[in-house]
This record gives sequence, C-alpha cells and structure tokens, in this order.
Amino acid sequence: MKTRTKTMMTLLLLSAMVATPAAANWFSRPAAGIMLNVGSAPNPTPNDLRSVEGYAMLRAPQVITVDVLRDMEGKTVIGQNGEMLGTILTVDEGAQLAEVQLPTDVAVAVEARLLVDEPNRVVAPTLSQADMLEMAGAQTGTTVALNVIP
Repeated sequence: MKTRTKTMMTLLLLSAMVATPAAANWFSRPAAGIMLNVGSAPNPTPNDLRSVEGYAMLRAPQVITVDVLRDMEGKTVIGQNGEMLGTILTVDEGAQLAEVQLPTDVAVAVEARLLVDEPNRVVAPTLSQADMLEMAGAQTGTTVALNVIP
C-alpha cells in the first residue's frame, strides 16, 4: 500500500510540474531581460503585473475626461507585450481620439477608450505593434512615412 501511495504522489508531482506553463514564471523572462533567482527576487508589484501580457484584466476601467485626454499628449504608448508603440502627438477631445506617431513616422488615430493614462506613460493593454501597423495601413495606406526631397 505504501508503494502505491508513493507512486501516486510521484506521478501527481510530475504531472503538476509538466502542466505548469513556462509563461507563468515571473522571475525568468529572457525576452524582457529578467533573469532572477526565485528566492532573491522581489515580489512583482501590481503595476509590474499589469504590464505583462494576460494581466490586462487587472486594469481598472478609466473614465475618459478632457483632462485625461490632455494629459496623454506627448507621452509614450506602451503595448500589450510591453513594447513601445509610439508617441501621442495630439488628441481630439470631441471625437475622443489620440493621434499616435509610430516609430515608422506614420500617425494613427486610436480611440482613447483603448488607452490607459498613467503618470509617465500611456498603456494600450489590448494593442500590439502588429495591430498598430494594421491600423496605419487601413488609415493611411502605408506603414512607413517616407520623406522625399525633390
């Protein structure tokens, strides 16, 4: 009976190890440049978790007021995977749109309800670089702005 219990406990432990996804490891994320030992690493803060893909549901819904829109101007926009999407050039208060200039110099209009204003940045928890390039192509017909001097 003891052998059967030991075997079952071993199988249960091994199955738990295999079933745990690698993406759940906060302490070792080479893509983000984080390689920490579990015992010595600081606990993630709620803001840290909000920047990780899959934790967008931790964000409180934001009421978009004129003051919030004005505060977004000039801030960097961070995407769902923590990548820099661009910089907000201007906002249209009436239409509640933010004009985001991508690193490719194309400007894209983004609905303000898709953005979360933070003190030093704006986060787009549901948008990625691919989404922004797709919007640029749909809105302007191109994904790259070319400065041609005649």
